[in-house]
Amino acid sequence: TSLAQDPWVISPKFPLSSLHPRASLAKMSPLRRAVARASEVALPLRKTSRRDMQRLGSYPVPAEAYLWWLNRFQVPGGEIKQSFSPYQQKIMWQWFWNAPARWYWRLSKWAWPIGVPYLIIYIFAYKSCEADVESGIRAKAWW
Repeated sequence: TSLAQDPWVISPKFPLSSLHPRASLAKMSPLRRAVARASEVALPLRKTSRRDMQRLGSYPVPAEAYLWWLNRFQVPGGEIKQSFSPYQQKIMWQWFWNAPARWYWRLSKWAWPIGVPYLIIYIFAYKSCEADVESGIRAKAWW
């Protein structure tokens, strides 16, 4: 057989690019090409068939479920019902229980480097100056 009769050889009348589904994309501008690609991705692979979308039988919906559905954006009863799970209790109990120890450690850690020098300055510098001023006022004023 010759090449012209071989069915697997593509003739010049039908170039290879014409067989590809995105062949027309190559001739478009880059923006149009991006929009076309995005719209391809966004489309579902195939629509659900009418047979699969058809509802089987009738489903009775209780009145309270219907009201809950209507009020699904509201808080039922007007109050916020909260729960405190055992795991939250376990975590927060430890945190609250250890709080005094944490603060004792924090305060005792800074007691000598900061607390004691401030206390000494307050007693010996500020209070002694205050006492000197008071004695000077009492020396000059008799009432």
